Amino acid sequence: MSPELAETTRLRAALHHLSEVVVPIDLGLDPSRRAAAGELRHDIVWSINEYAIARLGDLDAPVVAVLIGSTGAGKSTLMNSLAGTRVSAPGAVRPTTRHPVVWCHQRNVDRYQTGFLTGYGADAARELDIVAMLDPMLEGLTLIDAPDIDSVEEVHRDIAEELLAAADLCVFVTSAQRYADSVPWQILKAAARRNLPLLFVLNRVPPGAEDELVPDFSRRLRSAGVMNEADSILIVAEQPVDTDWGGLPTPAVSELRSRLTNSGSGDRRATAEQAVRGAVGSLLQKAGMLSDLVDDENQELAKLEEVTRLAYAGQATEIESALREGTLIRGEVVARWQTFIGTGELTKALADGATRLRGWATRVFGGVGEKSERVGFEAEHELVALVTRRADLAANAVAGAWELHEGTAGYVRSANLWRHAPETPERVQQVVEDWIAGLTRMIEETGLGRKRWAQIASVGVNAVAVSLMVTVFAYTSGITGTEVGIAAGAAAAQQKLLEHLFGSAAAKGLADEARKDLIDSITGVLEADAQRFLGFLVGLRTSGRFELDDVAASVDRALRAWHV
Repeated sequence: MSPELAETTRLRAALHHLSEVVVPIDLGLDPSRRAAAGELRHDIVWSINEYAIARLGDLDAPVVAVLIGSTGAGKSTLMNSLAGTRVSAPGAVRPTTRHPVVWCHQRNVDRYQTGFLTGYGADAARELDIVAMLDPMLEGLTLIDAPDIDSVEEVHRDIAEELLAAADLCVFVTSAQRYADSVPWQILKAAARRNLPLLFVLNRVPPGAEDELVPDFSRRLRSAGVMNEADSILIVAEQPVDTDWGGLPTPAVSELRSRLTNSGSGDRRATAEQAVRGAVGSLLQKAGMLSDLVDDENQELAKLEEVTRLAYAGQATEIESALREGTLIRGEVVARWQTFIGTGELTKALADGATRLRGWATRVFGGVGEKSERVGFEAEHELVALVTRRADLAANAVAGAWELHEGTAGYVRSANLWRHAPETPERVQQVVEDWIAGLTRMIEETGLGRKRWAQIASVGVNAVAVSLMVTVFAYTSGITGTEVGIAAGAAAAQQKLLEHLFGSAAAKGLADEARKDLIDSITGVLEADAQRFLGFLVGLRTSGRFELDDVAASVDRALRAWHV
């Protein structure tokens, strides 16, 4: 494989990869951004698949020159003049050219009958009128008369723009009367942005007006940034059109014919190379614009995600703070537990030793274990209700923020996101039950000696588990063992009971571990509730930005290394 062929192969492969990356990009958060991205995506993919890759695969194909101009500019007349016979039908009824007229060499007819050079296609919506001849100029060049770019029929404008995107050379035709019109200049600027080779033809110049019109037209072209210093304007003087075949005398278009012949002969590859480089450079610019849109979208999604996570994390933090301060569950549950165990009696029993403690445990828990279970059930029920309310607060905050955003307001309304998810209470119930069951396992796995296990057994493992649960809910970290004498509340008594049964270090470890497990479980439930919001954002997120940038950079490197 020659170096030139290897470079062309690499460029085609890089372009194909870029097309694959661009196709799935769809921005759904902001309607205007989505529309802009869709247009860029279409332009990039179309330019790659329908022009660049096809052209790179056939660099020796005839140069495709497209006659572009506004209504009445005289494109059809110029094509007929170049051919010396009627090829395209000029006339007074506008638009005259309703289908692209392809003037090509006889040997290239199949190319346009089976499918346009770049995949433009000869179907019902893209019908082509093909005229084949043996004109020597056509051996290296195909000339296409495009529908008017200012046609009242929008499909004609679309066809003209697509033909321009498929062209190797743009022949911009205007008249002495129409060269300042705004619409043609828009498409001319698009061709210049693509760095497409351009020929400027000023048609129907009245006698004696050339010295005035040409400098003004040239000034306008240069001011618009569409004409280089080396470019020139071809002049076609105003003169009668032969009505029999709709053309001008051969000398009238001799300079244009010479320029077109050179583009399709010795300069053919240079013309094709400039056209390909311009097309690829333009699509890379559009890829950069698309990447910026993806970045804008993802930044906005990140803000919405942050709002969501902060709302739910804030509620989890509030629960954790209340738990550490001993204010999460107070009131009736703790008071009932305090009455049930008799805080004063427990304190005396602990002070009098193991025998008194066993007597206290037998009297309090013997045969009435259902009382401790009832306290545990009430604490469980209150905790479930509390976490569910916190989920409501988080959901309400997020929904309120999302309703103010155009891209998420509809989802908030349709999915009814102002309260917790329907399954959240059941999830909370399950994690709380699992946590309470885990307290018993935690106690059983503590690894204590026989004597301490005898003390625990005298109280009852389930009762100790409930005591540990109340300690987690009611114990304030500021209360220490030395303050038990002045803190006669339930929290201090529970802590002292656990210290007596397990030892100070083990009791603190159990309480800390139980508290951490509960916080983790509650946080998990809140995070699950948040997934209604976060999952929607995941569906909108486009993760291809960095891949898009990398692949576009690969195309740029391949283009710089490419030579024909």
